[in-house]
Amino acid sequence: MGGYYGSPKTVLKNNKDLLGKKNRLTRKDYIGIKDVYTEDSTKATPELLKQIRKKAIKENRRNRNQQILFVILIVFAFILIFYEINKN
Repeated sequence: MGGYYGSPKTVLKNNKDLLGKKNRLTRKDYIGIKDVYTEDSTKATPELLKQIRKKAIKENRRNRNQQILFVILIVFAFILIFYEINKN
């Protein structure tokens, strides 16, 4: 199997060599991942959860009001455009 591209096995080998040894991950690299202990520095207190909930409600309300205002402006613009088209 000669040809311009060579054999598929050779192509795959050359591609791995281009990556370099530092980027290769083996099965051993994934085994120790579950053993790593991560510490959560922030604890969710009821006050913090209440504050986050209020902030989320406030942002959702503001976004909803902006969307309603945008729709009203678009409808108003369409009414003006149709009025001008029909006036002529």
